[in-house]
Amino acid sequence: MRIKSVIAFVIITSFLTAPTNAATPPPKPSSKASTAPSASKTSASKPTASTTKKPTKKPSKKPVKKKKPKKTATPIPSPSPIWPPIGFTANKGIYAKIPTSKELLGLISAKAGLAETVKKCESNACGAVIVAADYKCEWWEIKSTVFGVDPSDSSKKVALGRLRTLYGPLSPQTYANIILVSDEPLFGPSVIDSTTGLSVPGAARTGIYVGGISAICHKSGTSEKYPANIYTPIK
Repeated sequence: MRIKSVIAFVIITSFLTAPTNAATPPPKPSSKASTAPSASKTSASKPTASTTKKPTKKPSKKPVKKKKPKKTATPIPSPSPIWPPIGFTANKGIYAKIPTSKELLGLISAKAGLAETVKKCESNACGAVIVAADYKCEWWEIKSTVFGVDPSDSSKKVALGRLRTLYGPLSPQTYANIILVSDEPLFGPSVIDSTTGLSVPGAARTGIYVGGISAICHKSGTSEKYPANIYTPIK
């Protein structure tokens, strides 16, 4: 019985070992291994094609976006004003000039505040002066006289009133355009229009102007308020 069991054991083990040897793979994997490199080559060829296309797009666009502005586009600073000023009356470092009508229109258009002041001059006698100094002025005092036609002799002029115009501080070598506004009317008393019943300005008073202008630069302060126009009629 032992001999039969041994023989049976040997037979069983022979059957168990045979399938393990038959399970070895046939030469098919070699073909698979050969196809795998070809697939890897095709996959490797794709990124090379994509990398060669990208550089061609970049250099054409970037230089256009990074253009620098031309030097001519930078603003040119205005030149410093000539000093001492030309065409001004000078007296111990103080300069004054009566502007022409063209100059007056230019400075009015440049400053809105002056335009509002000039509106008063549509009905009152006014003048103007441009002032400057070598040194700082704490405040300015402009003295002037309003003249009109002499009632007894139209060829002569007569003083109608005195005007004092006060202006604030001004730095050295800086210009100030000062409007001199008086209370002397340019028209006669208003009248009532008989047809409309509305008040209309009276007749124009010709020959009235502001002259005798002198500018004073004060180095010390004042208790008077500025800007101001103080008119005193001559009776």
